[in-house]
Amino acid sequence: MNKKYTTIGISIILIILMFMSFLFAPNDPKEADLMNRFQSSSDKYLLGTDHLGRCVLSRLLYGGKTTLGIILFGGLIIFIVGTLLGMIFSKSIIGTYSIVDGAINAITSIPPIAYLIVFIGAWGNGIRTMILAMTVSYSLRYMKLVKTKTDLELKKAYVLCARSSGASKFRILFIHVLPNIFNDMIEFISLSSADMILTITGFSFIGLNLGDNVVDWGTMILEARNYGLVNPKLIIYPILAVIISSLTFNIMGSSVGGLNSND
Repeated sequence: MNKKYTTIGISIILIILMFMSFLFAPNDPKEADLMNRFQSSSDKYLLGTDHLGRCVLSRLLYGGKTTLGIILFGGLIIFIVGTLLGMIFSKSIIGTYSIVDGAINAITSIPPIAYLIVFIGAWGNGIRTMILAMTVSYSLRYMKLVKTKTDLELKKAYVLCARSSGASKFRILFIHVLPNIFNDMIEFISLSSADMILTITGFSFIGLNLGDNVVDWGTMILEARNYGLVNPKLIIYPILAVIISSLTFNIMGSSVGGLNSND
């Protein structure tokens, strides 16, 4: 149990560091210097420069700010909206209606990438569009999880005892039920965050970036693919950043899920 809490703590610290590391960027990530293109590591450019002479390290750090900023902000919205809707649509509030369950199942069967394509087609690519598409698609799945877990908890003895003692629906849901499904909620958001990182990077890589002059890892990989033989580190660094960040969220999610076991 202590190892799992330690792993969760280290994961959270690592995520915060990756997000906040742009504050320590040594150079302007957008400043081009064609006279210094493809420079190797130096005191000024610790990881060298790219095909436009921009600082690779600074672009990596700002890429973390962009990608993880979308994840953290979107994750907060998903947590708040999904929790409230999941609780509201539980049997404790609206009762049992097959039409409601059917509608939720139908909506959540649509893959997240479909929402993203629709929103990009309607409003164009950009950070706001990405956040909106991610939060809508994953909030619906998170809402379904919260609803399902809540309905299961409502059948347990401690809820029946709370009801018999006169506890209100609000108290039962948010004081008794919520703490018992909290780990499942955090596990879902953590594992979904890893998936969102890959989605954001993938869309930037195929050219649907987050907007002009926005630095992110997917764009770095896209720009570096034409110079893979000349300077392979340009494509290796952002790929490693994606792998490390995704793996960190996965490890944190798995560790939180493991807290539910008796091991």
